[in-house]
Amino acid sequence: MNSRHDEQINRIKEELLASSKILNAICDENRQKILIVLLDNCTKGGIRVEDIAKQVNLSRPAVSHHLKLLRNENLVSIEKAGTKNFYHIIGGAEILKLKTLINSIEEFINEELKNI
Repeated sequence: MNSRHDEQINRIKEELLASSKILNAICDENRQKILIVLLDNCTKGGIRVEDIAKQVNLSRPAVSHHLKLLRNENLVSIEKAGTKNFYHIIGGAEILKLKTLINSIEEFINEELKNI
């Protein structure tokens, strides 16, 4: 293999490692459903756990657990309004890590295909 190939593979390994927690967080089907609900409500001032639970057909404690995991990976934020909590999806650095990983994989594949 050439050094460019090895560099790209090493970069992809590093990016996979950097993205492993977020990939793990979003690989769960229930968390994916929750993320879709959050995306659908991103312009509506957030959404409460009870409302998410109704839409994804999970118990309130289960939704809270999944939201906590998503918050730990900086995918979800919480806004407190009195006694009510509203959840929001956030982008930022974690989403950028995924984009970078996908772009690196795509670039690698395209360069490898040119060499066939």
